[in-house]
Amino acid sequence: MLFAFVALMAAASGCDKTPANGPLDGQWQLLSINTPDGLRETKACATYLCFQLNLTQWFRPEQQSIYAHFTHRADSIRFYDFARVSPQAVEGDDDEWITPREMHEGVMDDWGIHSTDITFHVRQLSGSRLVLEREDTVLTLRKF
Repeated sequence: MLFAFVALMAAASGCDKTPANGPLDGQWQLLSINTPDGLRETKACATYLCFQLNLTQWFRPEQQSIYAHFTHRADSIRFYDFARVSPQAVEGDDDEWITPREMHEGVMDDWGIHSTDITFHVRQLSGSRLVLEREDTVLTLRKF
């Protein structure tokens, strides 16, 4: 009987999936962007960023999602390979990748991002709050 209980507990715990990126994993809502032009409140715009494994999804409900790969270190997050569909799905389709020119023209203006390879300093990361800083731009997000 004891063996059956131990085997059941081991099987049940083996099915749990732990977040690959700790408190970063999940969906975040952008609350504000602070730039030299001033503070822009974005909570009412319903702008979201989702982290899962090594992929992010940047979206607003009424707009097409943008995807990017990311790497997370203790004090930084690097975003790269921006695409209109999941980067895993567009390996051979160059039309789906976001180009540096498109970035410069404002495809990611809602996020204060103008480069296809960008690194943010992680100013704060908890289970409910994420603050990212890069040069003169600060993004404040909440877990949603």
